[in-house]
Amino acid sequence: MDEKKKKKIIIGCVTGAFVILVLILCLCLRGCSGSSKQANTIKLIERYMERGEYDRALTLLENLLLNDPDNENLNVLLDKLIMEKQLHPNGTGGNITYVTNNTTSGGENSGGGSSTADYNGKITVDVDTSSISDGIASAMNDTLSSMKDALAKSNKQVEQNQKAVQDLLKLQAENDAKNRQAEQKRLEAEQQRLEAEKERLAQEKEAAEQRKAQEEQRKIEEEKRKAQEAELAKKNEKLKKEIDAVNEQIQLGKTALATGNNTKALEYFEKAKSLLPVSDGEPAFSASKNSEIAQALYDAADHESNPTEKSKLKAKAVEIASEAVAKNPKDAASHYILASDAYEKKNYQQALEEFSKAVQYEPGNYLYYYNLGKTQYVLKKYSEAASSFNTSCKLNGKFHLSRYNLGLTYLKLGKDKEALDSFRKSIEIEPMHENSYLEQARLLSKNKDYMGAIASYKKTLEINNSKTVAWQELGNACYQSGKLADSESAYRQALTLMQDGRDKTLTQYNLSTVLYEENKKNDALSFARLSYGGKDYLSKNAEKAQVVYNYALLLDQNGKSDDAIPVYMEVLTLNPDHDKTKINLGVMYMNLEPPEVDMALNLFTQVYNKDPKNFEATNNLGSAYLEKEDYNKAIELYQKAVILDPKNNDVRLNLGRAFTKNADYANAKTTLQEVIRSDANVYDAYIELAKVCMQLGDNDEAEGYLYMLQEKNPTYRKAEVESLLSSILNQ
Repeated sequence: MDEKKKKKIIIGCVTGAFVILVLILCLCLRGCSGSSKQANTIKLIERYMERGEYDRALTLLENLLLNDPDNENLNVLLDKLIMEKQLHPNGTGGNITYVTNNTTSGGENSGGGSSTADYNGKITVDVDTSSISDGIASAMNDTLSSMKDALAKSNKQVEQNQKAVQDLLKLQAENDAKNRQAEQKRLEAEQQRLEAEKERLAQEKEAAEQRKAQEEQRKIEEEKRKAQEAELAKKNEKLKKEIDAVNEQIQLGKTALATGNNTKALEYFEKAKSLLPVSDGEPAFSASKNSEIAQALYDAADHESNPTEKSKLKAKAVEIASEAVAKNPKDAASHYILASDAYEKKNYQQALEEFSKAVQYEPGNYLYYYNLGKTQYVLKKYSEAASSFNTSCKLNGKFHLSRYNLGLTYLKLGKDKEALDSFRKSIEIEPMHENSYLEQARLLSKNKDYMGAIASYKKTLEINNSKTVAWQELGNACYQSGKLADSESAYRQALTLMQDGRDKTLTQYNLSTVLYEENKKNDALSFARLSYGGKDYLSKNAEKAQVVYNYALLLDQNGKSDDAIPVYMEVLTLNPDHDKTKINLGVMYMNLEPPEVDMALNLFTQVYNKDPKNFEATNNLGSAYLEKEDYNKAIELYQKAVILDPKNNDVRLNLGRAFTKNADYANAKTTLQEVIRSDANVYDAYIELAKVCMQLGDNDEAEGYLYMLQEKNPTYRKAEVESLLSSILNQ
């Protein structure tokens, strides 16, 4: 070969080596640019394959596959690697193999270069690279070193990224937990607000009824006062003028209050006080006038809408009532005002003392006794409260609130009969008092008089059809009495009046239960799902667990097993001792293909160990042992289940099968015959009996049982029955 051609070959080799170097660098940079450690490893594997270093490549690839055995791309690469290794057992491979420091025999071509076809038809280019081998080796080492550094940096970056993601997820979880807690507090506050609003409305209604009674009582007191003053004025003309002057200012003050001129009213009242004391009848007269002014101010405060003015009027009323008591400690009306103010401020002990003085100094006033009873009730002095309400009822038999509150007090004392009588008398006095009907309905329902309860609930709703609690409880009473359609209707009506919260969640739960019993499974599941969605409104885990269980059960009953299992598991996080969940989960595991018998066995055993008399746990535990072919244990448990429920033919049938599996054919036959004797329509028992008789060598009896089954139900397990008959006839 001439020198010129040789130079070309050498230049070509250098160029080829440079291309190799560039290719390696590009591949390295491309591999290191990814964020995935796996991707970098795959690139390295490909490089080893290009260089024919198949063993090193295979080691790396096997490590990847150990962590990700189902990765399609890795498996494809494995197939390619194995093929390449088989084609190149000496380590050469690829489309073009570069061989450094290699010579071939061939005269003048020795030390030069030539193209030859190798054994597999691929092209091998032999070049003299002795002059550049050191440079290439150095470049290769530098490249590999760069790769290692880049991979190390990449791996470190991956770890940092993973830590950042974990920190972010942790922070997000903490924020989610805080948000859930905040939402729960908001929901609880909203629930409390709604309850407080209901209580406020009820109190306002009762207060209005009480004000009406007070106005009537005040008229009586006013007539009595006028009579006393007229008697006093008869003594002399001077005293009459003094009394008239005081009364004139008080009347002007009352007129000013009625027109909303509170400032002017206070001026008149102060003028009236300045005219006291009069020349005779003191200090009782002055105390009486102070009491009259205080009553006028307190009554006006009750009707005042402006909070500032209301507070101002009440404060002045209390001040003047205190002055009256100071002048005459026996002034009952002033003690009543002081007691009412203390009660409103929730200072119940002071209210008790003042109401007690009011009834002491005016024992004929039914309102004083009524309010004394209310205070005693709040302080849980139920016996004293009952006495006060009874006295109020005796003093005024037409005041229904005394009867109603007496009924509530009897409930606290556990006197249901007396309570029911009080509510009925309250209704006789005031046929439109909805709460008396409601309490009467609750008592009747408690005593299982559901028809009477339903009638009372309906009467409550005739008076007030937006009383949500009455709709809810009507639904309960209808359900207990078996009136499912009426129960459904009542629950649906209740839901139209309810905002999201605890009561709505429980009503959705109740409605789903009713719908399921009506065989409206899709609707039942829908409301169970809604109730499940509102479970966080429930503060007690026991209530939450029941709502979640109901949803899981309805998923299960609707054939959604895959969805039901995780919801059942959620029940156990809320209540680890929820036995029904464990049993249902165990049954689901038994029904899987193939069955997860050990998991089912564990769940059934937990329930059984806690309560050996739990029929479902005992029976299902027997089935689990039967599946595990532990026939003696299965027989023992089925026998216990039969004792727990002697009329359950399913258990007897299972016991018969267990005896059969254990080759105890005599006991199997006796047990299965008892099943048929008890219920001739248990068709499986006929087939099982036939098989047992065949084992006992009594084919005629076996044939008889099969014919009996065909007469009762010709299509039942038809192929199996015909096969058994055929085997008998062919023997």
